[in-house]
Amino acid sequence: MSSYLNRLAQAHCVTVTTLIIHELLPRLGLPAPPKAHPASTPPRGGGRGLSQHLARQINGLGRIAATWVDGLEALTGRRDLRFLTLLTWRAVLPTRHLFAPRIRWCPACFEDQRTTGHPRYMPLVWTLNPVTCCVRHRQPFQSHCPVCHQPLVAFSGRSRPGYCSRCGAWLGAAEHGALPPVEPPAAEAWHWPGWVGTTLGYLLQAAPRQERPPPRETVARAFAAYHAHRSAAGWPPGTVDLGRQRVRSSRWAQGQRVMQIDLLLRFCWQMDISLVQFLTEPPPVRVLPGAVAMPPPSVPVVATAPRPLTGPRRETLCGALEAALATAGPPVSLRAVAKRLHTETRTLWAYAPDLCQPLVHRRTVSLGQRRDRMHALLEHALREDPPPVLRRVCQRGAVPTSMAWYYYPELCRQIVARAAEERQQRFLILQRAVEHAVHEETPPPTLKAVAARLGRSANSLRQHFPALCGQLTARHHAYQQACLQQRHHACLEEIRAIARALHAQGIFPSINRVAEQLARPRNIASNAAYIAALRHLRRELGWKQ
Repeated sequence: MSSYLNRLAQAHCVTVTTLIIHELLPRLGLPAPPKAHPASTPPRGGGRGLSQHLARQINGLGRIAATWVDGLEALTGRRDLRFLTLLTWRAVLPTRHLFAPRIRWCPACFEDQRTTGHPRYMPLVWTLNPVTCCVRHRQPFQSHCPVCHQPLVAFSGRSRPGYCSRCGAWLGAAEHGALPPVEPPAAEAWHWPGWVGTTLGYLLQAAPRQERPPPRETVARAFAAYHAHRSAAGWPPGTVDLGRQRVRSSRWAQGQRVMQIDLLLRFCWQMDISLVQFLTEPPPVRVLPGAVAMPPPSVPVVATAPRPLTGPRRETLCGALEAALATAGPPVSLRAVAKRLHTETRTLWAYAPDLCQPLVHRRTVSLGQRRDRMHALLEHALREDPPPVLRRVCQRGAVPTSMAWYYYPELCRQIVARAAEERQQRFLILQRAVEHAVHEETPPPTLKAVAARLGRSANSLRQHFPALCGQLTARHHAYQQACLQQRHHACLEEIRAIARALHAQGIFPSINRVAEQLARPRNIASNAAYIAALRHLRRELGWKQ
């Protein structure tokens, strides 16, 4: 798809960045990439132009590739642009390590295209990471311009098929006699890269013939047949030997994972089938009774020896591992040691396996014991009454809650369910107690008294039972007002009785004399109602005011 965009821009006499930014992205409804720059002369060492990551995305098998294909088919009127991508194989091919990190090409192929007059383009097979050589000319791909010695940019102002996107030089083989001569590889060395390029080329050619994309279950059925073949032939089940790698294939056989492209190719090499056949119609593998199981063909592997570590660097690694082994506390993981040393775990394994093995063993045993303690802790929490919450249980055992959920999700669900049920029961008990205080208690208590009786705070009751708390407060306030009115009327009757008694004795019923004879002496002169009632009574008795 990326080569097609460059050819489309060349046919319309515009740069590919102008075509993408001003025409395609607005019509596709996509924002411009942050690194997009319409400049026509990118610097030699810089990364102007659209990113190489975008080229891998539109050539790939994800949602972005599907969006670009649908948009370009609508704009160009074509209905076969999806075959310029890997969308047909999106369910059975992985995305990791699928595309090469840089643009690569075959100079001889470019020269043949120019000589024969064919349109110059970059085939999709050149972008695949496992393909390292041209199948037709049996020579490795080039990734740097022979003139400016810079890698190519996927989309820039100078991007044209067959020419350098930085300096504009021709990438074919005729104009550059300084290119080193390439000797054809030997037959044994060429067998594996030639087979890889051929089988991936057949895979891309078979895409238009597929009625629908093959499902992931196809790979699962193939692996099931392979396991049956291995078991019947007496091979140890559960693993697959791929060159120097021994991989557990249970998740591949169950359809839970997709194989990496290099492992998938090695697997097809061992099975002696093409990649197209494996992904579309995996043949059933049967072993006849009495047949002798033959070992699979060996996969050529290029040995890559790690760079030796000598001197203080190696001593530092060994010293850190020995210090981690001598730690009296919880065992340190190998990853933590590698992170502390600013290196990777495979480096430690490569140069100190005798120290890494006991460190990993200690860590594994410690994690196993921790999981056992965690399991016992969770099971004990299921028998506790009242049921505790999961957070309290994990705090009690110094265990992260996420770890408990990861290893024992069923026990955690039971603890959470018991705690929720107990919390619901306590909620109903509180609700009944508050309802009893609202409707049945006489005299009605205050909200604070009810909260203290239930061992809760008043704010907590207001939060959970706002309507009931409002009724309780209103009822207690009405009760208080009724009590106040009753005391007021009783005091008025007592004032009238004392005033009549003083009148019968011929004594003037003054405010002070009446206040002194009250059962509860008080200052009635500050109460206008009491003063008004006393004056009215004195007028009735004939006393002058």
